[in-house]
Amino acid sequence: MQAADARFTVRLEALSSRLGRRAPMANQIAETIRDMIVAGELNPGDRIVESRFAREIGVGQPTVREALVALEHEGLVVRKANQGCVVTTLTRAEIGQILRIREELETLAMELAIENAADAQIRKLLLVTDAMERAGRARDVREFFGLDVRFHETLWRLSGNSLLPRLLAQALMPLLAFLFIRNLRNHQQIDMKDSASAHVELAEAILSRDKELARRVARAKFRMFAEDHLQWFEEGR
Repeated sequence: MQAADARFTVRLEALSSRLGRRAPMANQIAETIRDMIVAGELNPGDRIVESRFAREIGVGQPTVREALVALEHEGLVVRKANQGCVVTTLTRAEIGQILRIREELETLAMELAIENAADAQIRKLLLVTDAMERAGRARDVREFFGLDVRFHETLWRLSGNSLLPRLLAQALMPLLAFLFIRNLRNHQQIDMKDSASAHVELAEAILSRDKELARRVARAKFRMFAEDHLQWFEEGR
């Protein structure tokens, strides 16, 4: 415990010495906390005490809070009553619930995108899948994860429904972040090629303007993703 605490302090001291060399400060703090989560120096369920970070880094609590808000949007931390921010942790049951909601809402997002998005907007999804395929060939899990998130956020916006992006981000981002962390820590081999291909099929189904086809593709792919996510969770236990 003392060794872990010493590493924690060293991390924050190193961050403190770097602050001000590049801007903005909150981004640097968020980057360090993100790296600590991925490296296992902060574990799922661990509490992140704003006052301690602020004191050891030598900045005000509002700056640390701004960094944590950014990480909250990424799903890496969640804010809980009487606890403040904690590193995201999910049970198998919670993952299953999220995946069920995800299938329904993202299928709806695809149907609405067919109704509301122009072809040029939908093709932006294919540009993201091109980058996903390149990241997959390079075995760059971090880049692939970021592109996966960008694909889905773009899809949600194409729905033209202002509520869907917020609902899906609240439900899905903690899951994607939680599984991403587990995959990196356990060196699990995500089949990025298959995942990228599945995202291509989703985009092409929307571009077809055929709602029935889009529903079939969406159900099949989201269920495939659900099976993969649950398998990764079990393998990482």
